[in-house]
Amino acid sequence: AQVTFSLGLEGHIATRAISDGKSADKLVYAVFDENGNRITSIEQVTRENVEFPTTETLTLAKGQTYKVAFWAQDADCSAYDVDDNMDVTVSYENATNNDETRDAFFKTTEAFTVTGSTSMDVVLKRPFAQINVGVEQTDWTAAVASGVTIQNSSVIIQNAATKINLVTGAVSDPTEV
Repeated sequence: AQVTFSLGLEGHIATRAISDGKSADKLVYAVFDENGNRITSIEQVTRENVEFPTTETLTLAKGQTYKVAFWAQDADCSAYDVDDNMDVTVSYENATNNDETRDAFFKTTEAFTVTGSTSMDVVLKRPFAQINVGVEQTDWTAAVASGVTIQNSSVIIQNAATKINLVTGAVSDPTEV
């Protein structure tokens, strides 16, 4: 049966996100059984130059139960590696503030049983937290007037995960960033 997925990126910004998600143009997805085991006879799909919202159609067997894991990112970003089991490894090396290419989205569908051709709406959401570092203009002006000039700032995060399993949502391999 044909199962069509209508894919969109989260439509509203739940936080004060700087990025609008428009840089995401690479889509990766794979099919799993209801227990989260990768179905290797159905190849993982990677598409570039994708414009969201978009649709993807898969041929799946009637009477079987599946989950599909989706990942979207900017194709120019080399910070993410997605393996065949939809485990995403994150590199924080050379990470900078406000890097739009690092914006990413994911969603794994709930288990569904194929009864015939159908369509499903899937909204991909950001898997990462965002930290906004800034100051009110009045505070900045007062600091400069009193002789304080800040050229650089940094934040250290303990136990930042470097791996996320898109099927289970489990994070692992913490590091200091």
